[in-house]
Amino acid sequence: MTLVRHYDAATAPRGLIRHLLPIVGYPGRIWANRYMVQNFLRRDLMGRFHGSFLGAYWLLVQPLFQFIVYFFVFGMLFGNWKTGQLPDAHLAVFLFSGIIAFHALVETTSQTCTIVVDNGNLVKKVAFPSEVLLVHVSLVSVVIYSVGAAVLVVTGLLAGVLRPGWLMLALPLVLVVQVVITLGIGLLLASINVFVRDMSQLWRILTMAWMFLSPVFWEPALMEAKFHGLPSKLLFALNPAFPLIQAHRAALGVTGTMEASVNGIAATRDVVVGDFWSNLGISAVWAVVFLIVGYTVFMSRKHKFADLI
Repeated sequence: MTLVRHYDAATAPRGLIRHLLPIVGYPGRIWANRYMVQNFLRRDLMGRFHGSFLGAYWLLVQPLFQFIVYFFVFGMLFGNWKTGQLPDAHLAVFLFSGIIAFHALVETTSQTCTIVVDNGNLVKKVAFPSEVLLVHVSLVSVVIYSVGAAVLVVTGLLAGVLRPGWLMLALPLVLVVQVVITLGIGLLLASINVFVRDMSQLWRILTMAWMFLSPVFWEPALMEAKFHGLPSKLLFALNPAFPLIQAHRAALGVTGTMEASVNGIAATRDVVVGDFWSNLGISAVWAVVFLIVGYTVFMSRKHKFADLI
């Protein structure tokens, strides 16, 4: 007796609520297809540097070059260069820590936005688990972020402005939350982009505004000092990137600075970037919300993908 798998798009189960409970089995589905995820991950990493002279060493060169740029350019611009002072190493580390964290978030979501359309030959296969197709993209961003974080820690220690502690051991928890957030946003964007191809271009514009609304180039303490009350609270509460970036910084030992006066002389003092566990908890809540919304929307529209790509 031969069993034939049958699929009918017209009678396929749909609806958002129906996919709320099956989301519990999503990690198991990823684990069942782990070898496929590994192959995609390996292919993505190797494809980035195929034919280049430095190869995988570009993973180290790129963040190192970024750090040099931020140290000299942003340090000189924001520092008091008219007095002949050296670039502000503290500010460079603060900026670089925000850049690598936000870049990992944006790069993943931008790539997953078009991943269903770009892999139409695989998605059209009924038995192919297209919801797993996004996992390796999130893992690639973790690899790139890890290299950048290593460069940040080494250079920050050499400059004497980084104070890593035991919280660095909790950095993998931050990366897990980041992967879940990017998966949730990616599933949502990928499903929308199948129906509205402008989504990928629109997302690039939105992420540009999102970057300047996130604490990448500015410090929350200064923002609170300038915008008192509701505006700053809304900016912090409604921005899912805010607690995630601050959790990254707290785990790596990065601190902020604030202008102060010592014996009538202008100086700066260190300001903590926030409680690590509070920021991690808020980020985890955002991650669960994004995953539920993204997964249910993706799975409820999955039966239409093959006809539209």
